[in-house]
Amino acid sequence: QAYNCLIHFYKRKSLQMADFGDILMDFDAKSQKEKNLEKLKQDVKSLKRKRDAMLDREIKIRDDLNSGTVQNASVYRLPVAVLPPQNLSQRQVLPSDAEVQRLRNIAKTKQKLQAHALCHGVTSLKEDNETKFIFDPYVGGKPFGPFVLRLRFIRTQAVLRGHTLPHAVPTRSLYTEYFEDAEDHSEQLAPFIRSVAKHLRAFLSRKQQCDQLRQRFAEDIREFQAANHCTAISFSLCLKDEDNEEQIIVSIDMIYDRDEERPKPETLKVTFDPPHMSDDDRQAVKEQCMVFYSMRLTEAVIAAF
Repeated sequence: QAYNCLIHFYKRKSLQMADFGDILMDFDAKSQKEKNLEKLKQDVKSLKRKRDAMLDREIKIRDDLNSGTVQNASVYRLPVAVLPPQNLSQRQVLPSDAEVQRLRNIAKTKQKLQAHALCHGVTSLKEDNETKFIFDPYVGGKPFGPFVLRLRFIRTQAVLRGHTLPHAVPTRSLYTEYFEDAEDHSEQLAPFIRSVAKHLRAFLSRKQQCDQLRQRFAEDIREFQAANHCTAISFSLCLKDEDNEEQIIVSIDMIYDRDEERPKPETLKVTFDPPHMSDDDRQAVKEQCMVFYSMRLTEAVIAAF
């Protein structure tokens, strides 16, 4: 019986200790809650003061703008009391002159790369041991691409791994032209990329000009042809003589280089049907057609006829 009483005593004591521990936990939680509530109240008061200060500043700025008496920016600063406290332990370390110069050079280089990408539509990135050159040309205000050319550099050699350029761009022929006899391929890389970009832009421009010309003069153009990736363009225009309302068919043939957007010099041929035009009229029309060497096809047709 004494043994049973002793067990009962220990059980009652342990239960009392458990209850006391719960009380301490509840008290700590309540204290923490009160602290958080007090901090929240202080934050709300601080935000209210900041809001009032910002409203006062806004009213002052508006009044000064309306009256034309805008003052120095320091006059419109918020009071220090409403600004967040600064950590004074973290001292600001100013960069050295060398670091400032290095950052300035990096910024200038980045601007040049961005300008080059915007003007020429060429960017590059390194990925999976390959260098990808991405072409995004703008032709006639419209974006084209992206077209990707992949190179892998092994020591001083550039190996062509593939591309998504149109067949009109002689990519492999250009690669052979620039790299086959070169010992150090790094010197030929920039000219090679420029040549690829020029061929790509020239083809896209020629194709766009042909499409625009056919759409603009769908009722007046006859027998339009654009062969060899738009390097041999020929079409006929139906013109009407204002004096006797006789129709005149003017046929125009032009040859382009693969990397040019305008015809090759002295390749423009103009023929007439019926052929019985006066020599003066023929010469006048041929002189007017000289604009094809300097203007896009649609604009040249409008200017010439």
